[in-house]
Amino acid sequence: MNTTRRTFVVLSLIVAAGIPLLARGNAVTVRLDIKAAASTTVVAVTHPDLLDRSHVYVGAFLGPVTDRSIDLAWPRYVITLIVEPRTPMPWLAPTGVFKPYVMHYAIDPATGEGFLYLPGRGEDGYRLNCNLIIRDGSDGRWHRADPTWAGLLNAYLPRG
Repeated sequence: MNTTRRTFVVLSLIVAAGIPLLARGNAVTVRLDIKAAASTTVVAVTHPDLLDRSHVYVGAFLGPVTDRSIDLAWPRYVITLIVEPRTPMPWLAPTGVFKPYVMHYAIDPATGEGFLYLPGRGEDGYRLNCNLIIRDGSDGRWHRADPTWAGLLNAYLPRG
């Protein structure tokens, strides 16, 4: 094998191996699915402002970790961010590939304040979330939800 051909093969392998890396961190949230904890009904939300604030890699929806006790009587929901990977080169974009990121949401009915729980190691949803991002120190803990994000989300919560 001559040097030019060998160089071409090596460069091709490097590019092929690097394509998944281009998509990592370059994704958009295209939908939020909301399901009340005691229900099978899913509400799909595509409100642009809510989606912009639900970027899985930016994490603007997450407030600080809280040690506040979450009342078991508060309404609970499973929020799934549906993410579509994107690349800086549209012709390489894996269109139609959607990945979920799962969170648990509790709302204080007296104040409307929202709290998010990110599944921790060994819990349902953790392995799905690890396919997108690992949040060391945040996974397996409750967070205050960003107030603006929670205000937008609360309008779509299933009632009942």
